[in-house]
Amino acid sequence: MASAAKKYPMEQRRLANADLSNLRVPKGALALEVRDTACDGLRLRVSPTGKMTWSVVYRVAGKGKVTNAGTPKKGPPTRVTLGTAKEVKYGDARKQALEIMELASQGVDYAEKRKEAASGHSSRTVEALVDRFIDEYARPVTAKSGNREELARNWLTKPELEKWHGRELSEITRADIHAVLDKVVSGRGEPAAIEMRKHLSKFFHWAVDRQLITTNPISRLDRVEAYTERERVLSMDELRQVWDAAGEMGNPFGPMYRMLILTGARRAEIGEMERSERRDVKLDKDDEETVPAVVLVPSRVKNRRGRTFYLSPPAVEVLDSVPVFKDKFVFSSTGGKTPVSGYSKAQDRIMRIISEKANEAAVERGDEPPEPMEHWTMHDIRRSVATCMAEMGIPGEHIEEVLGHSREKLRRTYNKHTYASEVREAMLRWGALWA
Repeated sequence: MASAAKKYPMEQRRLANADLSNLRVPKGALALEVRDTACDGLRLRVSPTGKMTWSVVYRVAGKGKVTNAGTPKKGPPTRVTLGTAKEVKYGDARKQALEIMELASQGVDYAEKRKEAASGHSSRTVEALVDRFIDEYARPVTAKSGNREELARNWLTKPELEKWHGRELSEITRADIHAVLDKVVSGRGEPAAIEMRKHLSKFFHWAVDRQLITTNPISRLDRVEAYTERERVLSMDELRQVWDAAGEMGNPFGPMYRMLILTGARRAEIGEMERSERRDVKLDKDDEETVPAVVLVPSRVKNRRGRTFYLSPPAVEVLDSVPVFKDKFVFSSTGGKTPVSGYSKAQDRIMRIISEKANEAAVERGDEPPEPMEHWTMHDIRRSVATCMAEMGIPGEHIEEVLGHSREKLRRTYNKHTYASEVREAMLRWGALWA
């Protein structure tokens, strides 16, 4: 078999002012390939019949194998035909070749782009890359960090972003991002805009890192929104109203609200609880007796350190009241296949129940209807539990262990005491108030 060099012998010429009429294909060759020395990548292919065709050969950045340092190399050579020498003049062919090679240096494959344009579908539109981001970034990490896929899908498919659909991600400007965040502020508030910006930032950073776009339009975006630390603390009377209302909600949210009150745990730690996490454990390795607990692996905890929260008798009673599903999740509306969802609707419902019960009690007493309970969130329960425990005289360091907070570096390094007995005692004292 003849080699490629013999089939397509290569010449090098400066084609700007070259006389092309004397180009001849060597005997036995399929065509003569002429490389333009003034535009590396531009080719002129001459057939035995004398037909001349312009093409460009390029390699797309980031499409090749990854080096030991983790940097992707350029992809394999790709050839695109530009037209015959009769149809396309040298100047136009050179200009087009330079544009195609510039795109390739930015990680854009012109051949792929042209194919997408012909089919009417682009793999680089905002919505296409959002789907790819969730598949390649958010979903694989979900197994390690809980609901990252759910959060990414929730924020990156908001109605405010629909105006970007059909546009390529590289076309999105800082002005576009400001417009979206302004709309989020007006419709959802500043905290929502901060969350939206956080997820957009991850998305754009991911796209830059994979050379899908060359610049990050959200980098150093100047905005005025800032997180404000929440201070809402529910009193014991308010927590009891939540407890009573939860008793009328039924599964899964009724028991879940009560578990949040009994444990002070984070929403995801309770909402995504699996049956296998409920165990009987020893407070000390030398103990003979065990106590009921929920054991969370590091990937289920915000600080990635894992933790155990001990169950008081009321907590055991609440968990025993939840139906045992075939699949793994304890709190679920899908038979245990997926963890509970629809938190905002559940919050609206429990607030409605609280209001109705308060009004009914006022009517029985002959009083005027009370003012609605001040707005609160599920996470406010956690803060309220910690505050009420402190008011009971439980030491702060024991409360920190109850909440599963990271210890200060000094304590973490030198104090290896687990506080298991103290935490268990704190949970029993707190649980006794709800028996």
